[in-house]
Amino acid sequence: MGSGDQEMDEGSGVKPTPHAAGDPNGRRLARRRAALLAEAGGVARLLDVLLKDVLFERADDPRLEVAQIVKDLGRLERTALQEAYGRVEPRTRFKKSASPAKVRQRNRSLLFIDESGQSGHSPLSGQPVFALAGIAMDEESVGDYRASADAIKVRFFGTDDITFHDPQMRKHDGPYAFGGDIETQRTFDAAIADLIERTPFTAFGTGVRKVRFFDDFVSTGVDRYLPTDVYAVAIVMMLERYLDYLSSRPVERLGRVTFESQGPREDAFHQLEYARALLDGSQWVTDSGFRDWLEPGLLFLPKSGSHPMELADMFARDLYEWVRGECSDDTRPWHWVRFAKKIHRRGDGRMGKFGVKVFPDHDIRDRIEAHRVWCGVTDTPKTGG
Repeated sequence: MGSGDQEMDEGSGVKPTPHAAGDPNGRRLARRRAALLAEAGGVARLLDVLLKDVLFERADDPRLEVAQIVKDLGRLERTALQEAYGRVEPRTRFKKSASPAKVRQRNRSLLFIDESGQSGHSPLSGQPVFALAGIAMDEESVGDYRASADAIKVRFFGTDDITFHDPQMRKHDGPYAFGGDIETQRTFDAAIADLIERTPFTAFGTGVRKVRFFDDFVSTGVDRYLPTDVYAVAIVMMLERYLDYLSSRPVERLGRVTFESQGPREDAFHQLEYARALLDGSQWVTDSGFRDWLEPGLLFLPKSGSHPMELADMFARDLYEWVRGECSDDTRPWHWVRFAKKIHRRGDGRMGKFGVKVFPDHDIRDRIEAHRVWCGVTDTPKTGG
């Protein structure tokens, strides 16, 4: 599967070629290909101008074909730039120090996943972004979160029979309006901020820019590794980062993944895409890598009561707003600064070593790099092959 910064992003059932598996020479070739495509695009645009001067308003105006060539070359160039980015690590980095049987006897790391936006094939419907957010928590910490969340609910609502839900919370709608009492609203917001900061978890997320995704990849069919479904792309990109987290921890744990239940059909689709990752792997993670670190099946839970899924709901909305704002410094929403401290990061933050992936990102890469530094990635990026 083709990746936005060619981290370990790609997922499909196609077994990778040496280049697809991360051959650094292939990455150099991709950079060269991008440069040639950029040059070809310039020539095509010049030809378009010349034809306009010579054949203006002809019924069989060849500029129509040239315009399409310019458009196609631009798409191919952007795709090549995606492939040319990043430093590839060996796929063997997911090798366990203990046998799979021993790891399966250990405590679990739990990944709770929620979404924001629509993943359907209608990128211009008013929701140009789809966000998938995950909160990873050691299973022994779940009870502590529930106790803390229940205490906040009893304090502000007199009962723990309520579920935190965004965007109502940030807009102070419904029960979060507190009768228009601004001071209570501020106190409640501070309590939620404290809950996020005190709860031990690691954040993951995928933000798919649907217009760019459809224009640069789906409509062109240039990347044989990419699924054409937005949700499928988002799932695999998140799982790749979650594996980087699991495999880099000092104490190995098996990952158990839980989605918010969307309904029988939607849940079945999510299970199918998850199973494909475990059976086929992705461009940057082998199928055995997924199977060694993840339980073979998903769990599905509705939003109900105090549960870490509430944190995933809050982060999903923040991620959606941030990506919709083109990841600029001016669009760090609500509790973004608190969630950012919890995002998984390792080394230089490249090649899947950063927990949040925006895809495609070739045109806003400088903002993505700046955000990683802001989140605490301090290693010098490796740009050489």
